[in-house]
Amino acid sequence: MRASLSRDLVGKKFKSVSVTNGRVVRRHKTAKDFRAMLEGHSVRNVQRLGKNLVVGLDNGSHLVIHLGMSGQLLRAKGPKDLKPKHTHVVFTFTQGGELRYVDPRTFGELYVSKVPSDDDPPVELSKFARLSIGGDGTALRRAVPELAHLGLDPFEDQIGWDRFAAILRSRTTPLKAVLTDQDIIAGIGNIYADEILFSAGLRFDRSAESLSTIEIRRLHRAISEVLTDAIKHEGSTLDDEQFVDPDGKPGNFQQFHQVYNREGQPCLQCRQTIQRETVRGRSTYYCEKCQA
Repeated sequence: MRASLSRDLVGKKFKSVSVTNGRVVRRHKTAKDFRAMLEGHSVRNVQRLGKNLVVGLDNGSHLVIHLGMSGQLLRAKGPKDLKPKHTHVVFTFTQGGELRYVDPRTFGELYVSKVPSDDDPPVELSKFARLSIGGDGTALRRAVPELAHLGLDPFEDQIGWDRFAAILRSRTTPLKAVLTDQDIIAGIGNIYADEILFSAGLRFDRSAESLSTIEIRRLHRAISEVLTDAIKHEGSTLDDEQFVDPDGKPGNFQQFHQVYNREGQPCLQCRQTIQRETVRGRSTYYCEKCQA
């Protein structure tokens, strides 16, 4: 999503912004306030931190978009193109074209983060983000204080396996809970946690502090490899077809899932039947043999 929007939006100017559901811009007093902070400004860059798209503007402020469970950003040539049901925000550009925010469940949100002033208190980063030894994540958190609480981003923050080990050895909670806790590691959701744990050969309910050095290094490597592969194949689109790119095109990574959504099917490595358990209301898929 970030890569696609970056190719299309950079340099474009917001001509007008239409909001038909104030819930999605709920951090602002009114939808008018939200619109006023965007109209007339140009897009400088499109970044990402965790599950947040961060659109940098020419005045130093940032439009932050979190798609939630069902949000979509869809391009359109103009107002004559049929609007999908549950279109809550429409961005129109002076160069032509629209970008529409569609969200049936309205769990997502959009807001504009103002430029921090010298009078603002220093931004306090997450203790996990402070373990980063490089990358763009720290600067982005300071530019958008609302994101300062986020944990390490596997791409925007650089961290060696040794510092990653320190995080795991401080947690007594199950591995999947650690991987999907956005205040510890930002950006990993339910699908990718299962795929990462399978790749690393680790059970979802193992206590994080119980991992050996070799297991920690496997997990550290699996996070990067699985997410990189998922981006290469443009994400995962399941039967509900909630996730599509800005052109409405579904992803392909579901064709390469090793365990997720494969309950009852044979493991692609050992032929053992893939199992499913419900943990904290979410489905967890795993192979009993490969993740013993």
